[in-house]
This record gives sequence, structure tokens and C-alpha cells, in this order.
Amino acid sequence: MAIHTQNIGKVSEGAPVSWNSKDALLYALSVGAGARDQTGNLAFTTENSRGISQSVLPTFAVLLGGSGGSMDSLGDFKLSQILHGGQSVTLNRTLAPAGTVIPRSFMSAVYDKGKNAVIELTTELLDAETGETAATSVTSMIIRGEGGFGSEPAPADGWEVPDRSADLVETQKTTPDQALLYRLNGDRNPLHSDPAMAALVGFEKPILHGLCTMGFAGRALLEGISGSDADTFGSLSVRFAAPVIPGDELTTSIWKTGTGAVFQTRVGDTVVLDRGVYTLRGAAPSGETRASATAAV
Repeated sequence: MAIHTQNIGKVSEGAPVSWNSKDALLYALSVGAGARDQTGNLAFTTENSRGISQSVLPTFAVLLGGSGGSMDSLGDFKLSQILHGGQSVTLNRTLAPAGTVIPRSFMSAVYDKGKNAVIELTTELLDAETGETAATSVTSMIIRGEGGFGSEPAPADGWEVPDRSADLVETQKTTPDQALLYRLNGDRNPLHSDPAMAALVGFEKPILHGLCTMGFAGRALLEGISGSDADTFGSLSVRFAAPVIPGDELTTSIWKTGTGAVFQTRVGDTVVLDRGVYTLRGAAPSGETRASATAAV
């Protein structure tokens, strides 16, 4: 088996991906908007509230990659070898409640981590009308057992837990049916719904989608740092450190920075989202950079 490093930078364009108001509302509900207070997130959870225009949670963009990349172009390893190591999403503009984008994906980096390898897959979402890049996502995939081929080391991201108390701590309760709801966004992987499948890979119960946990953290950052103003969202990145079971309580610790915030999310004492970075749109670059799966593999 091998990773096709010769395909680094080779672009694959997918079919147009469209969404509508209902899709955006479903996503918001699936990451907990409105669960604590039915009237607290009406801009994200309704389209016809008096005096309130519908807004779209910025992390909704991670769903819009479509078929922009072929897994075959990345290597001939098995899907069972892949772990979702990290994710980032950057918005160049605020998402509308309905629209169409064309995903363009390419393998942007490969790193040898000894026993394992890490592939970074970048997807640019181009506005179907203007051709401009509306958003960019980067998925870090850990490929188990495919290391040892030799490569340049992954760049250090400079992330560390600040040596002070968090400026904000947000607690969010997931529900036992959280994964069943989130899967309606399109990810029907039975690992998140079928107890038999979960047992085959070593889990006592089906686990929550990592991108769902990221969505919860994204809401906490948007509310705590930006007052739920989607127009201020620049980027969000995380490393997936441990699985979450539907029904778990998420505690996100947030430290404000000059460009946004850094954060960690825990279940009890276990870090489940690590090396989190939230950046305000238009903020100048700083020492905090996007998270990567490469840092701790």
C-alpha cells in the first residue's frame, strides 16, 4: 500500500453542491442551537421570526465539500485505516441561507509520523455564479500504518494552553440522539448509529461525529467572542483528540487573543478537541495558527 504523494497539488473538481434554508436550519439544530433556550438562537434556527433574518452558522461550510476529492487519488490504503485527525474552515464571506458552490479539492500536504502518516486535504468552495472562493476547509487524515516513507517534518503551529485562567468557559450538553440528528446532514457512517459497528471498532456505544463536536465548539466561540454575529467569523480549527459519546457534556475553555481566541473542549477531564483556534474575519495573522492532526500523532 502507498500514499500517492505524486498527486500533491493535483486538483479535482466536484459537482456543484447546493443548500437551502432547511439545510442550514437542520445543521444548526444538529449542533445544539436552540437546545438550551428555544428562543435563544432564532436567527440560526428559524426563517420566519418577526424582525429576525435567518443566519447560517459558519461551520455549516464543512458540509459543502461534496465530491470534490477522490479518495483513490490519495492512495491505495483502506478506508478502515483512516482517522479524522483535525479540521479547519475559513470563510471569506458570510454564508447565505441558500446557495451553490463548486468544490475544488487537492492533497495539500503529506507528513511521515513514523508508524502513521498524515494527509491534509484542502477543499476550496467556489461560488457557482462568481467563481470567487467563498470558503476553504482543510481536513487532516491520520492514515494508520502508512508511515515510514520519509518526508519533511510538519511545521510547528506554536499552539499552547495559555498560562492563565480561561476568559470564558461554556458548558453544552449533548443529547443521547445527537448523532442520529447530525447524521441527517449527510454523514450516514454507521459508526455513529449502529451499536454493532461501534463494537467492531472498539467502542461500547456509537460515537458522535467529530464535526458535530466541532460545531458545538464553534457555536460557543461565535456566541462568546462574537456575540453570535456570523459576519465576524474568520476561521476555526481543531484537532480531534478523543471521541465523544452522545449525551456527554462538553466544556469549552476559551482564552481571548488579539485576533480571536484559542480554546480546548473537554468531557470531564478528557480533552476531546485540542489546539483550537478561532480567528475573527479580517484580523491580522498572529502566532496562533490553525490546528493540525500532525502535532500529536
